[in-house]
Amino acid sequence: MIHGKKQIFLFLLCVVNIFLVFKIFDDDSGLPVYKDLKIKIDGVQEKIDDVDLRNRQISSEIRILKKNDQYVNRLIKRELFYVADNELMYILK
Repeated sequence: MIHGKKQIFLFLLCVVNIFLVFKIFDDDSGLPVYKDLKIKIDGVQEKIDDVDLRNRQISSEIRILKKNDQYVNRLIKRELFYVADNELMYILK
């Protein structure tokens, strides 16, 4: 009797293993889906890294703008074409 129970148990384990092998290669939930998700995750992580780098650059520029008045004046002159009363600006095209 014990020998028969072992065979049934072994048969059930084999059925479960076959099912799991099919699930690994299933197009809806297996390895192909994992690979696609991995590619998407890598792409999103790259975008996150780019945004994080840009965020650090902007934070650094904000700190400089708060502390350095000369830098602010140069930036205003360059970006907004501001000219002080005692200055002349020549625009060459």
